[in-house]
Amino acid sequence: MKIKNVMAGTVLALGVGAGLLYGASAEISKAVKGADDIIEELKLFSKALSVIQQGYVLEVNPRQMLYHAVQGMLGSLDRYCEFFDPEKYKLVEMHIKGEYAGIGAVLKMLDDYPAIRLIQPGSAAEKAGLQIQDKIMKIDGVSMLKKPIPEVASLLRGDADTDVALNIWRDSVKQTMDIVVRRQIIEIQSVNDVRMVGKELGYFRIDSFQGTTIKQVDKALKELGEKGMKALIIDLRNNDGGLMPQAVELAERFLPKRKKVVSVDSKIPEQKKEYFSTGKKRVPDYRLVVLVNKVSASASEIFSACMQDHKRATIVGTKTYGKASVQSVVPLDEYTAMKLTTAHYLSPLGRQINGVGLTPDEVVENGSSGGPDQQVIKALSLLKEYM
Repeated sequence: MKIKNVMAGTVLALGVGAGLLYGASAEISKAVKGADDIIEELKLFSKALSVIQQGYVLEVNPRQMLYHAVQGMLGSLDRYCEFFDPEKYKLVEMHIKGEYAGIGAVLKMLDDYPAIRLIQPGSAAEKAGLQIQDKIMKIDGVSMLKKPIPEVASLLRGDADTDVALNIWRDSVKQTMDIVVRRQIIEIQSVNDVRMVGKELGYFRIDSFQGTTIKQVDKALKELGEKGMKALIIDLRNNDGGLMPQAVELAERFLPKRKKVVSVDSKIPEQKKEYFSTGKKRVPDYRLVVLVNKVSASASEIFSACMQDHKRATIVGTKTYGKASVQSVVPLDEYTAMKLTTAHYLSPLGRQINGVGLTPDEVVENGSSGGPDQQVIKALSLLKEYM
């Protein structure tokens, strides 16, 4: 049986490096030392900015110059550090929370206008009567001709229980129409394709680890358990990480009490710790197979390495990305933030994954696109007694 591994309706790819901790600014502030020395060094920056403002031939925006300066500093550290300007910060917060206020539609370009590609069941878009293929001509009176999809999506988002006015073209009736949609909270689905693939064998795919992931996992486990599941395939292929605590929570479901999940090393005392399972949220001892590939990273590797070290699951696929660092999202003000590498982690047995990756128990390459999914076939063969 072939199981498709596709990501539908992804809101934001943070990129590899998403072993995230959020709201760590207070912890980091406590660790800052030598503030007087830093202020002295900032005189150089202040002078340079002043000279640019006064002497550069064109007008410059001091705030934008500061943004570029912070990005430059972070870029000099490692490839995972990043500055979030106001627009990117909104997307990051949305990804971390796992929800946003919008209309619940996925867009595509059609004849130079954004059009509805998918509509989430029960969403504001469905309630307002929008249909797939509707072209959005205007949003709140502003033409959407050749507007990039990210810009259009930003206009459709807003505060919950506020209205957005759309002028759309519906080709099936050859006319334009005005539709007002009331925005509502939309939960981003990170756990997808939940199903039974055998008489006692369940499957689901986790596309990222975000704020609502473990809630969705618990729902999936309950649904499959009620259908008689005794074995499970968790698909982490193409999952490049997300919130580290969510990966720890996932491991909790499959381990008995007092088993180490991960060790974290950091300058920040609050982050330097070892995580152990409590046994309080454990599910039945399902036979477990975890699928991984070269994109599986960070939080995905934390969970997979934990399962492998404790011999709790069979890992199937190809060597993972190899990222064992943790980034903290640190707000700089109300509108901006930075993603800063603040910790490294080791597997329960002390294995170093950074730059090395995790080698599966069963190394299986997939063939060309569109061919049989050899990794899934292998997983099914390992659990054939549950088919």
